[in-house]
Amino acid sequence: MEQKVGISLCVRGTATRVVGSRMCHVFRGMAMIVSPALPTMDLECSEDFEECTVLEQMNLVAEGTAPFFSQLMPIINQSVPCIQLEEATAADFLDVAGRIAEREKLEPESSVLRQMNEHLTSLMRLELILGVLYEIAAGKRPEAEKPSRGEQVFVSFMQSLGRNYAKRRTVADYADDAALSVRHFSTLIHRYSGNTPMQWITTVTITQAKSLLLQPDLPVKEIAARLGFPEQFTFRKYFKTYTGLSPTEYRKI
Repeated sequence: MEQKVGISLCVRGTATRVVGSRMCHVFRGMAMIVSPALPTMDLECSEDFEECTVLEQMNLVAEGTAPFFSQLMPIINQSVPCIQLEEATAADFLDVAGRIAEREKLEPESSVLRQMNEHLTSLMRLELILGVLYEIAAGKRPEAEKPSRGEQVFVSFMQSLGRNYAKRRTVADYADDAALSVRHFSTLIHRYSGNTPMQWITTVTITQAKSLLLQPDLPVKEIAARLGFPEQFTFRKYFKTYTGLSPTEYRKI
């Protein structure tokens, strides 16, 4: 499968997510670089959160940026992957993204016209992606500051939690990863993020549970197993404690 890169623009609502080695607070008009090199995990999203994402094959983006790729990458690597676009730039992004969506629906009968349409659509995607990368390279925002100790510990914690939430639910496990006492680890996490490690463990577990429950053909018993619960009853009790609803009730809303 071809790897893709691109840009995601927040249209409404807010979100908090870990992108690569950074935590980003996302809100309307903020664009985020999307790349396999920047693993992303959502921590919190408002109910009205919506984003517009435009992706292109990585090799085509590399070809399109070849003349200045070596100079561009160091600039991008020094910056956080979430950037606030000016209102006019964000509006232009959405306008072009809409035209891309319309062109993707076209099905020309002629093979020549199909190839032309695919090429034109690819150029439009590349235009959007390069437009945002240009905003970064033009220096319209400050370079990222060196992460604080709290941010470093928090991001490492969230990355580990994203991989291990189904196997490890004690704060001590993650404190050991950071080579810190539970007390010191908890203090750093709370001071930086406003939540305790256990609150984050619960948030990620419940978020994953809700995501799985949206799949109607997936039995609750299997969901419980995927999330690392010993049996269905324990999962039901855990889910209801933190949401006020049983898994079955949640599926009905």
